[in-house]
This record gives sequence, structure tokens and C-alpha cells, in this order.
Amino acid sequence: MDFYRSDMKLKKFLHIIENSPVYPVIYDSNRTVLSLPPIINGAHSAITLKTRNVFIECTATDLTKANIVLNTMVAMFSEYCENKFEVEPVEVVSHDGSTAIYPDLSCYKMEVSLSDIVGPIGISLDETQVISLLNKMQLQADLCSSNREPCISVSVPPTRSDVLHARDLAEDVAIAYGYNNVPKSKPKSMTIGGRQPLNRFSDKIRAEVARAGYMEVLTFVLTSHEENFDMLNRTDDGNKAVIIANPRTSEFEVVRSSLMSCLLKTLKHNIDHPR
Repeated sequence: MDFYRSDMKLKKFLHIIENSPVYPVIYDSNRTVLSLPPIINGAHSAITLKTRNVFIECTATDLTKANIVLNTMVAMFSEYCENKFEVEPVEVVSHDGSTAIYPDLSCYKMEVSLSDIVGPIGISLDETQVISLLNKMQLQADLCSSNREPCISVSVPPTRSDVLHARDLAEDVAIAYGYNNVPKSKPKSMTIGGRQPLNRFSDKIRAEVARAGYMEVLTFVLTSHEENFDMLNRTDDGNKAVIIANPRTSEFEVVRSSLMSCLLKTLKHNIDHPR
């Protein structure tokens, strides 16, 4: 852990396992270490042009998210298998002795009323037309029995983790129907937007300050941990800045606790790139 703590990219993941009594390690039958999830992978198991057998492993702190990623990866890779869309499942033994078979590529059913699908879109379609549009979006749909109103049963595949609600089905129906084909209509209630008094006052202050010779600097709210603390010779006690759990880059790790770092960064950029 001390070795990876000095790495700018890897150190942000150490907190996941550094306090654990044991560390997860994946190795092969020859006891060759393949990866230390979720910190780093090994070059020993890297895929090459000669690779024919691929073992897909997914580690995460959230089982639901891990299943979504695993199912998506397996489904995409299966297209290139020798027997297309066939994968070999594995049995996973948990720390408590319980076992489970992964990946779980079973579909789940959703029963949605016809009005919940076509109502938000603002179009008039019968059950047969909606089923045809859902099938067009690769969602297997059938008419289900209901005593009150028409109901549609939809089989959601494991690759469509984005389908969680009836509104998601309505969106797919709208896409298949064509947004340009949806009739335009005016809203039932008409409102006129206006600026907030605070915004008008802020604009006046901004204009007066600019007339006084000051320059306005527009910077990001997010910044790196190093720029927010180390470069300003400030210590972080863990309560001075909001830390982003999964930053996209090392430059957007925390919410800035001071404008000074962004101003100095802008000044440096202007000095390095004079007009």
C-alpha cells in the first residue's frame, strides 16, 4: 500500500481496501498474480492478438453496479465468440460460504399500462402498435391480461440496465415512433419567465466593478486536491473541502475552498501565454 500511495492516479482508490484485514488478489493456477483489484491490473494477463480464451472479472463496492458492468461486458464480448452469444458461467464463493452463478443473464418482466406509455408522449396508439415499436427497440413485448385497461408485458434484457420505469419504455416508444412525428401542442398553462431580483442586483454590481478597471475571472468550481491545499501551503484536516467520490480526472477532485488557487492558476496561464 505504501508503494501505491505515492502514485497520483492509484492513491485515490487505496481507501477501499487499505483498512481491510485481507486484500483481494486474483492469480492463476501457477500462483502468478494477475491483478490487485480494485487498485491495479497486471501485464501477465493482458489481451493480445493471439488471445483466444478471455476470463472477464468485475470487482466493485456495489454488487448491483458490478452485475450491470459484468452483464454488459459479457454480452458485448459474446458476439465475437466461436459460438456466438454463448458464455461459460462461473461459480463465485463468497466469504460467508454462500455461492452464486455469474453472469446472471436472465431477463426481467415489466407490466405497464398502455396509458403510462403513450400518455407522456402525447400520441394515440393501440396496444399492437406500441408492441411493434417496442420490438423495434429490441424489447420483447406482449399483451398481458388486465381487467381494467390494456396492459403490456415487456421483457427487459440484461444489456438494458437503463430501463427502470415506465417512462423509460415511453422514451423508447417515442424514439421508435419518431420525435418529429409527435404532434406539437401548446401547454395548458402559460407562464412568462423572469429574472430573480438577486440576479439583477448581481449583474449591476458586476458591471460597476468592471467599469472600475477590474477583470472578471470565470473558473471551475472543482479543482485538484494538490492545487487546493499543497500549492497554497495549507493542510487538509478532512473537513475543509468536499471530496468528489469518483472524479473524472485528477484536476477535478475536490470542491474549491478558496478562490486563490483558481486565480493563481489563471494568472500563471496568462503569463505563460502572453498576447
